[in-house]
Amino acid sequence: MPRAALTEEHLGIWMNFIEKDNTYCKYYDEFVVLLETGMRVSEFCGLTRKDLDFKNRRIRVDHQLIRRERGGKYYVEETKTSSGRRFLPMNETVYDSLKKMLERRPTVKAEPMVDGYSGFIMLDKNGNPKVALHIENEMRWAMKKYKKLHPDSPLPHITPHVFRHTFCTNYANDGMDIKNLQYLIGHSDAGVTLNVYTHASYAHAAEQMAEISKFRHSPEVKKDRGFAVG
Repeated sequence: MPRAALTEEHLGIWMNFIEKDNTYCKYYDEFVVLLETGMRVSEFCGLTRKDLDFKNRRIRVDHQLIRRERGGKYYVEETKTSSGRRFLPMNETVYDSLKKMLERRPTVKAEPMVDGYSGFIMLDKNGNPKVALHIENEMRWAMKKYKKLHPDSPLPHITPHVFRHTFCTNYANDGMDIKNLQYLIGHSDAGVTLNVYTHASYAHAAEQMAEISKFRHSPEVKKDRGFAVG
């Protein structure tokens, strides 16, 4: 399936549905954090309380939580490259959503420990840390319900990875420097960020071209460049 970012319209429809649905609203804040940080879902699942710096409003990302398909063993994997180790800013939305997630976090008798890590911010119904499959299933089940309730308003396939694409594409389209975007997304090669995780469109290209053209042909700029103005 081709990689694609969600449009603003589709994203608005989806998040509005999640927020208002009686069953899936409990996952709304998880989706917000994924969408607003661009984290890999395994990095998100690996977050512990110690990784959240609410005072300075930043998130430390330096590992990911994995569960093997065979045997169901949990393990923590450090980022493969130094580029994966990074800090992500908490905007107001992320800050609020993380606070709500911690407030709703179930109380457990004994904190699960995985390879020396504990205090995972997301736990499943059995008190174990959530892994990527949990988040993927939340989206899959919610999508199934959405399709049933809104058969005439289809949405594209939505996964945590689609959220990551959407984050990167939106910031690229809004003019973020590719090196800064590379840092936030955790890539060692800016080419990957540029060629794989962003999606140019005619509409956006035409809009930006019109804005630049308007600037270049403004009387002030033409005068600065020595062109006759009149």
